[in-house]
Amino acid sequence: MNYIPNILTIFRILASFFILIAPDYFFFPLYFFAGITDILDGWIARKMNWTSRFGTLLDSIADLIFFLVVVSKIVFTIQLPSFLLWGAGVIVLIRCLTYVIGFFRFHQFASLHTYLNKLTGLLLFLSPILLILLPITPFGLILLTCGSLSSIEELFIVTTTKKLDKNVPTFFQKK
Repeated sequence: MNYIPNILTIFRILASFFILIAPDYFFFPLYFFAGITDILDGWIARKMNWTSRFGTLLDSIADLIFFLVVVSKIVFTIQLPSFLLWGAGVIVLIRCLTYVIGFFRFHQFASLHTYLNKLTGLLLFLSPILLILLPITPFGLILLTCGSLSSIEELFIVTTTKKLDKNVPTFFQKK
């Protein structure tokens, strides 16, 4: 039973890959399935006290795969303004730098579950719906701002903390 969160995470990884290869009309069902499994795996793991280092790592990898798949799908489907592409590129570079620093400092994948990262993830998750309702430029600016702040916060935490806590809520509560 304690493998249920990891099984849900694996389903999210599979759904992410199916998003890449499935016809466009499967995008929303697969997308929402991946989002629901993302919410459920962490909630079940914490509620049932089934958390593990492997589960945390698997969840971070699944988040990264889902993020890359959805961003690539959006980039190749929607004509984005160049400033959004450049801004997203800078965010990806900051995140990669953070992962490299985290690996060298703590010998592990250092993707954190901060409030800003969760907010950015929520906005990314809602982006297909919000892009139907809002113009791309204002929503893109909001997403870029949130993504920039979350990636910079994560970089600061990874470079200044003595002990890595992947569930640190914010820079101001780091150890």
